[in-house]
Amino acid sequence: RAFPRVAVGDAWVDPNDVAGFTRGVGQNALTLTVHTFPSTRGVFRRNGRSGNRRVDRTVSFDTLVDLIATRDRLRGECLPGNSLWLDPQNDRKRVMVVVNPHAGNGRGVKVFEKDVAPVLRCAFADYPTRNDEETVNDVSSTPSPSRNESRFDVLITQKRGDAFEHCVRLDLDLYAGVVCVGGDGTVAEVRNGILAQCGDDCELNKKGNLLPVGVVPTGSGNALAKSFSYATHTPCDATSAALAVARGGWCFLDAADFDEVNEESLDEETQNTHQKTKPAMRSLLSLSWGLFADIDIESERCRWLGGARFTAQAVVRILFPRKYKGCVLRFKPLVMRDEESIDADDVEINNNGSSVRAAAARALVKGHALSEIDNTNPEWRTLRLEKGNHIKGVFALNVPWATLAAHAAPGAAFHDGAFDVVVVKTASRLQMLRLLLSFELGGHTEHRAVTYLKCVEFELTPGVSDDGKGGYLVVDGELVSRFGDEKKQEGNDGKKNDSKKLLGNHQSTESGITVKHGSPDSWRVRYGPTKMR
Repeated sequence: RAFPRVAVGDAWVDPNDVAGFTRGVGQNALTLTVHTFPSTRGVFRRNGRSGNRRVDRTVSFDTLVDLIATRDRLRGECLPGNSLWLDPQNDRKRVMVVVNPHAGNGRGVKVFEKDVAPVLRCAFADYPTRNDEETVNDVSSTPSPSRNESRFDVLITQKRGDAFEHCVRLDLDLYAGVVCVGGDGTVAEVRNGILAQCGDDCELNKKGNLLPVGVVPTGSGNALAKSFSYATHTPCDATSAALAVARGGWCFLDAADFDEVNEESLDEETQNTHQKTKPAMRSLLSLSWGLFADIDIESERCRWLGGARFTAQAVVRILFPRKYKGCVLRFKPLVMRDEESIDADDVEINNNGSSVRAAAARALVKGHALSEIDNTNPEWRTLRLEKGNHIKGVFALNVPWATLAAHAAPGAAFHDGAFDVVVVKTASRLQMLRLLLSFELGGHTEHRAVTYLKCVEFELTPGVSDDGKGGYLVVDGELVSRFGDEKKQEGNDGKKNDSKKLLGNHQSTESGITVKHGSPDSWRVRYGPTKMR
């Protein structure tokens, strides 16, 4: 594939490598430096970038007019057309960087200092603003310190919930965006914190939902970062992600509300006449239960393995399977017009020799055929199971990748208004091993043990395992429910507690502890019917 090149003096650079531009000072006032971080290919690794491999190109000019004209030309040619930094309103705004030092294998701060901070300093520390035009008639003038100071703030979290608490107080008018240096759980905290401060104010909610959030992968799964890099054909590493932030490109991403299904459910007409309670959690990524949640949670003890912990735990769970019974999945399917159908012209080939998106489209038709119209609502369907068969695991995804090595939802798109749901049913150990091997290339969608669905809303009634263990419910990589927790609480207190009571913007428990609604401590729900919309 031929890549575009941009002329910088006598050299040519890839615009995708450009992090920022710096105007010289003092005797070098008529020089412009272009900072790049080229992608390299190692002997035993894929393409990637490193923060300590910066290449600068410096060009000298005779007049300030020529310098400004060249700088503006380079900004227009190197930055994406929808870049945030092409908007004059963002010239004076800052960028908040949230670093989770405990994400992944605990190297968050080291990765930030080595691979992320160098890129952000090039982009935001010596950022040339449009105020240079004010001094266009004074060739000897140099950029003032006020125009060269750092425009990004760094928060290093100390414990779970710090990112949420900080984003609750974040000034949405002062910041152009938030960058999460961590895993998918860090993104969940940041987004829930931003929306928690908005409350019921419609204007604030709109502003909070439209505030850009960047993702720099230092976690174990890194599903969001991998999906973004996959869509833009760029390496998935910390430096490349920081470079994407420096370039300012963005896209819309669907969001969802997660909550438990109330026992005294109301019909739609009744719901419209009642004030709706706030959801337990605002989700951007996924919901998993059964096999997938067991792998996620039980691999926590092997965080030192990084992303490989998921593969190792998957092998354990396949060789020593856990049987679940009683799981029920109800869903409202996405109604797609012909022009909205999954594009089957994708060139990526899975391990079956077929386009991954074409295979997903075929699996989608087959999956919906295996469901039946729900008795209570004709717009909803219930997944039908053969006699003696049970649901082993459910994985609902908003993005194509579940981890760096699992193309779990090849038919997913960022802004299609639906979840792609992968349902795994009972199968032999050999079939499950083959299924595991097919996940990386997206060839699992047509596996005999898999049902692939696309829905705008679904309700999951989790089952119970034969050994009484497992039973985890995970949303955006965070544990929100576990089988047996209520029984333990009942045994400790001598009576059964309500999981939570909503009181305004806070939640109150029987123990008297009050937590802010939307915070990580408020994400827990009963182990029972839950919904994602």
